[in-house]
Amino acid sequence: MPLLLAAQNGDVATVERLLKAGAKVDGGAFSDNQESAIIATPLFTAARAGKAAVVAVLLKAGAKMNRATAGGCTPLFIAAQEGHTAAVSVLIGAGAEIDIVADNQCTPLLVAAEVGNEAVLAVLIKAGADVNRTMDDGYSSVIMAVQNDHRAVLAVLMKAGANINQASDNGCTPVYMAAQKNHKTVLAMLLKAGADVNSGTNDGCTPLFIAAAKGHEAVVVALLKAGAQMKAMDNGCTPLMAAMSKGHTSVVAALRR
Repeated sequence: MPLLLAAQNGDVATVERLLKAGAKVDGGAFSDNQESAIIATPLFTAARAGKAAVVAVLLKAGAKMNRATAGGCTPLFIAAQEGHTAAVSVLIGAGAEIDIVADNQCTPLLVAAEVGNEAVLAVLIKAGADVNRTMDDGYSSVIMAVQNDHRAVLAVLMKAGANINQASDNGCTPVYMAAQKNHKTVLAMLLKAGADVNSGTNDGCTPLFIAAAKGHEAVVVALLKAGAQMKAMDNGCTPLMAAMSKGHTSVVAALRR
């Protein structure tokens, strides 16, 4: 459709001309030609491409700012995911729903944390986005920032008061994730902020256990210094036993000190 193409290209003049000529502001591409299975509207397309000026024109013309794709993805969500700060700001300024969720309960803030867009994250937080909202598996913005080693994102979230001990549905905490992934810098940030070092997953696997099992010596040392306990898993296996069974001699030595 001409309007979709103009929106994609950021062609403000053509967008305005087409709208004046009667183009449907919310007309879009649909799966199997069913409006209930929308793929993209002009607003969604402009937001995805980061064309903030076109986004503003479409909103002024009455585009539905919270209309989602078949997967529940809104213009604000896609702009946040792609890191288009200006488009995010325009949508928020027009009243777009901040904490609207996609099908997996992911919000614009959660996806910004996942992909590492700290500038977008800051705009969303300033607008009142919930920093402790979780996805359908219980993963929080902090866990996703830690998982992907997004240090700047983690710093923004911590400054905003995000819960650094919030666990997922399977009991994974930010500290556990950092230990598992061997992300030493984000781990240090969490430990400095007083994060719980002993909270384990639902089967009793602690951050110290997973670090020992994977041979992450520096993480093991950091956790021990922070007060990590030598807890066994529900099956009786201890961090020392796990390290020994995997042949992680330097970790074994660290645990025996």
